[in-house]
Amino acid sequence: MKTITIIDTFGFFFRSYFALPPLRNSDGFPTGLLTGFINLVDSLHRDHSTDYLVFALDSKGKTFRNELYPEYKANREAPPEDLTKQLPVAIDWIEEMGFANLSREGFEADDVITTVTRFAKEQGLKVRIVSHDKDLYQLIDDGVVVMYDSVKKKEIDEQGCMDKFGVNPRDFIDFQAIVGDSSDNVPGVRGIGQKGASKLINKYHTLEAIYADIENCGTPRTQKLLLESKENAFLSRELVTMRTDVYKDMDLENFVFENKNYLSCLVDEFEIYEMKQAIKKAKVGQDEAACHEEAKPRKNQDLPSFEASLLDTKEKLEE
Repeated sequence: MKTITIIDTFGFFFRSYFALPPLRNSDGFPTGLLTGFINLVDSLHRDHSTDYLVFALDSKGKTFRNELYPEYKANREAPPEDLTKQLPVAIDWIEEMGFANLSREGFEADDVITTVTRFAKEQGLKVRIVSHDKDLYQLIDDGVVVMYDSVKKKEIDEQGCMDKFGVNPRDFIDFQAIVGDSSDNVPGVRGIGQKGASKLINKYHTLEAIYADIENCGTPRTQKLLLESKENAFLSRELVTMRTDVYKDMDLENFVFENKNYLSCLVDEFEIYEMKQAIKKAKVGQDEAACHEEAKPRKNQDLPSFEASLLDTKEKLEE
């Protein structure tokens, strides 16, 4: 089965920012995020771990979720300045290497990822999603769709979802509707945490079933909390449900990841930012096709997973 790798662009870059020490060139320009990004592209090429590659990007401005709930993501703090300096450079590099970086006004990257996943499943591809966003756990489907944990360097399947959250991916949307999401300012049901939410969802599976049997839903306190936050629960479910209709059609052949060194066209950029290891990676296999040349097709084979050593918090650097 061929594999398509879908990368949550901003999410990956944010974590890449924390992956390495605060690297800088002699002019003081930060390069840690850029280094982490180049390491990922190099590992994909070196390990032949994907057949298709696409990046998904948040659109600028408000989305349909802000129309549903104006407070959605209203509590987000501005990212570090060193991160924002590197973002436009990294995005330019995605385009320079010829990769697709999909976005659409009014939608988030998660919606783009979900839509691409739908098309990929319809065409018989395995989908690997590089993201730490728990919203995307709802897409996990054993043997077909997995998340990729870039810190632990492993794929996350249905059992991985059960181990982490205590619920099956098919029930994840209703689980999130109860537990909420403080990082996105999704309200959920105030007073019911992950353990209580998973217990309810594993028994009832849907909000409708819970409220249809509210008299028997746990303790009187739990029933009270559910009733008080009923409107927020259904609103939250709508907020965390990913859209599958961002695009009406899609030709996945536009996302083929060829057997060539995509970094070779960025040598001059690497020189400017004094990224010595990236320069070495870009010059590997001089007899291979360069980034803008057509590569020779590679033979079908079982492909190993790529590795990307990224950390999503400063604290994890010390673990």
